[in-house]
Amino acid sequence: MKVNYERLILGNDAPLTDKVTLHIPTMRELIQDDEKESEMNLFTRAFVTGVREQFSGFPETVDDIEAKYPTMWDLAWDETMNVQVGEAMFGKDMTLLSVIVNGFAWWTQSEITDYKPLSNQKVVNEPLEWVIDKEEFVKFSEYIKMITLHEPNEDLIAPPDLKGKPHKQRAWKQLYLGRIRKMKKGSSSTIADKMLLMQALAPSFIPFNELADMTYYQFMNLLRAYQQRKAYDQEFDIYTSEKFDTSNMKLTDLSQTVGVVRLNN
Repeated sequence: MKVNYERLILGNDAPLTDKVTLHIPTMRELIQDDEKESEMNLFTRAFVTGVREQFSGFPETVDDIEAKYPTMWDLAWDETMNVQVGEAMFGKDMTLLSVIVNGFAWWTQSEITDYKPLSNQKVVNEPLEWVIDKEEFVKFSEYIKMITLHEPNEDLIAPPDLKGKPHKQRAWKQLYLGRIRKMKKGSSSTIADKMLLMQALAPSFIPFNELADMTYYQFMNLLRAYQQRKAYDQEFDIYTSEKFDTSNMKLTDLSQTVGVVRLNN
């Protein structure tokens, strides 16, 4: 189905087929249920993490793994990788395929018992008349990236063509581990942190109840727009300042910058 971005920004869910709808939780849903935010993080990660990103800490093998398993869907159907990657990403006794299938159920608010993995690397939900193959998984993943405004951390993704280059592999490994340590020292951003940041950036006070009634997609798009506006204001201050030579500086057109996040087609 064609995405109706006007409906999304007004707070509607996203229909995927005639019977399958991707539910976008409100901020209130994520706040009031103690498990909801952690569940969303879990079932977001299952769809937005790339193979190269997941194996960037292993520069000796990352090129071969990515070539053999282009997507997480491919990994999930390998008996060994399904277990190893599942436990590495999500914890003991967790398989990658089980998290992915539970993620389909969570995001569409459907019954997990209706999903049947088949030997031909497809998952079928008969009540929804939904057949999920690799192509459908990739499509679904793009929807999750869109509604969560996910952007990969390029600093943690291994550069291409590392195979057979031990010096480059060692250099990347050292850089990667340093960036991981630095990232772990930083504070994680919770829903409450994001709501407070919204209040700090907004030109006027927005009642927290109004923020809570927004869907996650609405909220994150608005927060992103405020952040872009702040960057524009800082750029404008430099542009109009006598302290800087701005003769060759081109001022950003805010109307070309601010817009709802769309699918990557």
